[in-house]
Amino acid sequence: MRDIFKVITIDNQKEAGKKELSIGINLKIADREICCSVSENCRSYEELLVEIEAIQRNLEGLKAEAKTYFKELVSEDDSEITAETSPEEIWAILSKIQDELDFVARFNSLDDTRRKEVADHVITKCSVFSGRGSVFSSRYNNKTGYME
Repeated sequence: MRDIFKVITIDNQKEAGKKELSIGINLKIADREICCSVSENCRSYEELLVEIEAIQRNLEGLKAEAKTYFKELVSEDDSEITAETSPEEIWAILSKIQDELDFVARFNSLDDTRRKEVADHVITKCSVFSGRGSVFSSRYNNKTGYME
């Protein structure tokens, strides 16, 4: 992963010749790249450290949120999908997920090879006109290998 955070130097509008620092994040949209500030402007190293620590706390919160989210996707009944789990067994596990968004997210969280194996199983062996098969067939993008 490339570095996305950057220190931005800002001219202080109130005091000519004085600089402030901010933490920015590089955003690339099409062929344009822009650095957007994600912190307050800082006049000292200590102020900048406070901003960095706030960003770190925010990222730690995101890690905890993601961990909780992915734990919820695997219920206690279906156990963890392992390398030995067959496409048929994976489909049986996925088919039990009631919430459509969770169903899609769980499928999309599989690695490329597993997604393609499961898709092949569904397309060749399952009814795509009812149940989770119909959801799969209406949302599966054959080019990307993901459900949308």
